[in-house]
Amino acid sequence: MLTRCHAKIPLLAICLSSMLSLAACGGGSVSIDDENKTEETLDSTPDNFTFVAVKDIGLNAQAESNLVVIKGINTAIDISISGGEYSINDGSYTSLAGKLNNGDSLKIRVSSANTYQTESVATVSVNAVNKTFSVTTMAQPIVDNDIVQVNVKLNTKHSVGGVDKFERKKYINIHASSLENDWGQNDVHSLNAPNELGENLMLDFMQGYDVYFGRDTGSIGWNLRNVSEDANRPGFVDEASGSQRGGDVKWVYDNNSGYKYVNARLVEDRMQDMIAGGQQHPYWPEGTLINPVNGDPAWAFSQTDTAQEPFGTATGHYMSQFLAKFFALNDNDLGQAQPVYFEVMNEPLYDLTTDREGQADYVEPLKVFEFHNTVAAEIRKNADNDNVMVGGYTIAFPDFDKDNFKRWEERDKLFIDTAGDNMDFISLHLYDFPTFQNSEHYRRGSNLEATLDMLEHYTYLKYGAVKPMLISEVGSSVHARVNQAWTPQRDAEKVRSITTMNTQFLQRPNTILKVIPFIPVKAEWGRRNVNGNSIAYSSRLMMQQKERDGSDDNTWVYSDHVYFYQLWSEVNGTRVDTSSSEVDLLTESYVDGNTAYVVLTNLEFDDIKLAVNTLGINNNGLQSVGFKLLSYTDNNETQFTEQSATELPENIELPAEATMIVKLVYANDINITESTTEQRYYATSYQQAIVANTSINFAFNSVQLGTDGQAVLRLGLGRDHGKSLTPVVRINGNSVTVPSDVQGYDQQQGKNSTGRPNFFGVVEIPVTYDQLQQNNTVTVEFSDTGGYVSSAVLQVLTAN
Repeated sequence: MLTRCHAKIPLLAICLSSMLSLAACGGGSVSIDDENKTEETLDSTPDNFTFVAVKDIGLNAQAESNLVVIKGINTAIDISISGGEYSINDGSYTSLAGKLNNGDSLKIRVSSANTYQTESVATVSVNAVNKTFSVTTMAQPIVDNDIVQVNVKLNTKHSVGGVDKFERKKYINIHASSLENDWGQNDVHSLNAPNELGENLMLDFMQGYDVYFGRDTGSIGWNLRNVSEDANRPGFVDEASGSQRGGDVKWVYDNNSGYKYVNARLVEDRMQDMIAGGQQHPYWPEGTLINPVNGDPAWAFSQTDTAQEPFGTATGHYMSQFLAKFFALNDNDLGQAQPVYFEVMNEPLYDLTTDREGQADYVEPLKVFEFHNTVAAEIRKNADNDNVMVGGYTIAFPDFDKDNFKRWEERDKLFIDTAGDNMDFISLHLYDFPTFQNSEHYRRGSNLEATLDMLEHYTYLKYGAVKPMLISEVGSSVHARVNQAWTPQRDAEKVRSITTMNTQFLQRPNTILKVIPFIPVKAEWGRRNVNGNSIAYSSRLMMQQKERDGSDDNTWVYSDHVYFYQLWSEVNGTRVDTSSSEVDLLTESYVDGNTAYVVLTNLEFDDIKLAVNTLGINNNGLQSVGFKLLSYTDNNETQFTEQSATELPENIELPAEATMIVKLVYANDINITESTTEQRYYATSYQQAIVANTSINFAFNSVQLGTDGQAVLRLGLGRDHGKSLTPVVRINGNSVTVPSDVQGYDQQQGKNSTGRPNFFGVVEIPVTYDQLQQNNTVTVEFSDTGGYVSSAVLQVLTAN
């Protein structure tokens, strides 16, 4: 310890004393009196400190010690370490010798063993004082082959293509805007009936469930009826009239005191990345009349098609005016925020091509795609639209594999080849068809993966980067219940499809721009008269109480669609590493402060028993566990339940096709100390025909590898049922095992009837990390002929 000597004597006093001594002793050497000397003994022995042992940690994990502060020294001392690394004052970890000063903080980091119940010890030497930090791995879990193992590494951030956050405005949306008339009550848009939540319906829903607005394809049409035709340019809107109308719309938004506008201004932060777009009519120039509300004569968009005025110029001109003049262009401007995304038309081929096959008014897909180019060019002529992304073609049903991929060639690939250069994104709709012509066509599962992989792969080959995707409608089309009154079974089919596919979309946060569940608010615009009966639209957030219970109560209440939002209402945070031992159990996890959310989705038609293993918590005490479960009864009705517990159960029963979100609350913030990076690599070729006993070669070049990681080879396959889905696969000459299972059902047999007419899905093949190189050759060989390998993607996860 330090020994403090006498107080310092001022310099002047020392000098005077010295001069007196010199005079008395004739200039000889003089010794200063000990009582007048300042003296400090060097102390290099620190006060005692201890590193607390860590136990029950996962294998091959990095454990960080508690922080200690070095005290009791007055000089720099040496530090060295063996068996680990140290960090001084939260600096970088190192294993090299260094120096410590009084007051420095010190932490130790040790990698745990790759075997169970094994101790790893780091010894730090601080000026001959040795201290240890010990890390012991967990006991080996008792593995039941019937229990799916879900491993969640809470301390390991998982970045996908540079994205590592749960973006609620991307995934938790409603197909509506803040000015939707449906939010109101006691008017024609609400059948003159009240809302159970009154004027606060929108605020209760948007803020209560933390939801964002998604898509509006209606206001562009209403505003078109409020502008005039250009008297000097027939078939075009008058620009002065558009400016006047746009200014009025913006002023009213900022100044109207009605609750519709007051509420809309309260949720402006949820309208910052809206999708806008048009329907086919009247925007497709075929003579469909526009009827102005002011009584002016009806008119239609110009159908001229010349080099100076390509077909669709008039439509694009109006859409450009709408985007530039009806929205706030900056923070100081009036009005709602300008849409970020604009879809040229909604599902154009479904109406213009598919429904008109063999008819005189059949429209060739190529003409529709060229129309997209014209509209995009018109929108971009106005600099005020520079921040708007334009895309299409808003594919209704992307069945790429139909007619042995003829549909892909004649439509989807043709669109990319024709208009892809002018599109900022590819827009598509994804629906399940649980009752389609006595069969079950589920998009969810491997078919969804194959669809998106093929689209990503082709755009990567064409542009050198994946063209972003906008999923502007997700849902289920229940053909067996078309034009029928509301039933809980129909809601169940829709909620199940939306929820399940949403979990799959979470795996592509870097290539998907936004996902919109097709859930309008009240959708009275879709009400139909069927055989004298008034039938409400099938997909709605709100329904009337009398529809549910047969009473005379007209009050608008939530339909079962609200369960989707209740399930996801809390999820947020940083994505962390999660894995499942079963391809049919989808899982993603996020950490937000001291809370973790583990998402579990069952693609099976049967129940799954699983165990959630939380790793990397470093003795952080678990305080509470919450369970939100969205499941379905034997009568196929949606069932939402919430439960709580003080600890994770050893096993969890996840019902068939259900989604559960487990909320884990810890005593302290979860410390994310590690990270992994996921990157997808696309082969230099795609869509290869399958010929028996003939090798298909795929090259994956410039693969970035680290010292440790995991990899999966994803092969998209389009084949007739009965053909092999388990080819012989070699990676750089090494054979790999091809699983026989795929995500979801096998596409041949559904729950109650047959499945799709053929298989189109992804087979996921685990690859040993050390089999990979910078440049890789993959050979695929089938024993039978027919179909295609539609895509080949190498999914690589590397520890940083």
